[in-house]
Amino acid sequence: MLARIFFVLVCSAILVVIPGGEVGKSQAHFSPEAADQSWKEWESVSLQLLKSEELCEYFEYLHRRRRFNGAVLIAEKGTILHAGAYGWANQADKELLSMNSAFQLASVSKVFTATAIMLLHQQGKLNVDDEVSKHLSGWPYKGMTIRHLLSHRSGMGRYMAVAGQYWRTPRKAMSNEDVLRIYRRRKPVIFFRAGKGFNYCNTNYVFLASIVEHISGKSFRQFMHDEIFQPLDMEDAMIYSRVDDPEIPHEAIGYKVGRRGYYRAYNDYIDGVVGDKNMYASVMDLFKFDQAIWNGKLLNEETLALMTEPNTPGNRVNNYGLGWRMKKKNGHTIPYHFGWWRGFRTCMLHDPEGDRTIIVLTNRDHPGLNVNYWRIYEKLLSLDMEPINWDEWEEEMEADSLMEDEIDFDEELGASLMELFD
Repeated sequence: MLARIFFVLVCSAILVVIPGGEVGKSQAHFSPEAADQSWKEWESVSLQLLKSEELCEYFEYLHRRRRFNGAVLIAEKGTILHAGAYGWANQADKELLSMNSAFQLASVSKVFTATAIMLLHQQGKLNVDDEVSKHLSGWPYKGMTIRHLLSHRSGMGRYMAVAGQYWRTPRKAMSNEDVLRIYRRRKPVIFFRAGKGFNYCNTNYVFLASIVEHISGKSFRQFMHDEIFQPLDMEDAMIYSRVDDPEIPHEAIGYKVGRRGYYRAYNDYIDGVVGDKNMYASVMDLFKFDQAIWNGKLLNEETLALMTEPNTPGNRVNNYGLGWRMKKKNGHTIPYHFGWWRGFRTCMLHDPEGDRTIIVLTNRDHPGLNVNYWRIYEKLLSLDMEPINWDEWEEEMEADSLMEDEIDFDEELGASLMELFD
């Protein structure tokens, strides 16, 4: 790797000093400004090559140590620095992962559900400050708005717990309409009045998907296909529901760790519900979405600014916008989302300041050994390009991974680890 980097730097220096490759001609037109510009361009290329090499080395190292089974794509300024697939899509059939493997996105699905709502807002078919009751008849909670659902400030608890109490046919998949019917009839108690606190809860996004269906007149799956997946050429993206159990092309199977190794994590009746989870896509699909949304091809500037504005009051390191988690890092705010469901761990992160994107999808959940996404961001996408000793770093990563397992706990169980009340 060092030899390659040295070669690039030497070539860069030669091309700067001798633009065009012919000494006589280049010296006649040589200027300090042109040399400086050429050097900056080739310095940038050299730095990207170096980052690409280190990213490749890092994920190969993790895979060799059996710490990573999944697909990854990391980009900077629209250029892919590293993309790769490592390990099994299906252990039983010995089917390998590819860049087109479709992963269960878990809570990263919420970003897409929120985007669907923001598209309807942009089209004037709803306003995020509309009360939910305007769009869902029989809604039992007064004063609760779409914004409250998007920002997890509704006060509602977990629909999974409510379903466990009232759903009498666990062999039959539950749909969004079933959840809505139970809430209309039973009116489960909420933790606090809407807008008065924060509680990360999957229930919010179930009802957001229902709002999309009721306004558009289409199923959530069809709306997402027509308005987002097809226009962006997201070939492997789809909404899955166990209600009709459609085939998932290029499916990656989710696995959890047990005493005898990794076992398949099966779905149950909860997996008929969509909006909070159950979107499948490949890393290439997510990159297409990333480039579209941050370059104004999907949402206009005003709508995107609304979506990425922190909605929990106070100057907090961790916050939540409308579908995106928000984290203050290096003096600026980074929108991101993680996911955890049925053996899948997922990450989609975009740093607007450096125009950096991290997409990591894994289908093997092993608490304590999972990849720490923020360590990737800090160590490999920063300007500090000193060589990394992976063996020394592994000990730090194990501690970080355990901390991240605790942070992601709310993704699957819906329990908030941020302050409940402001």
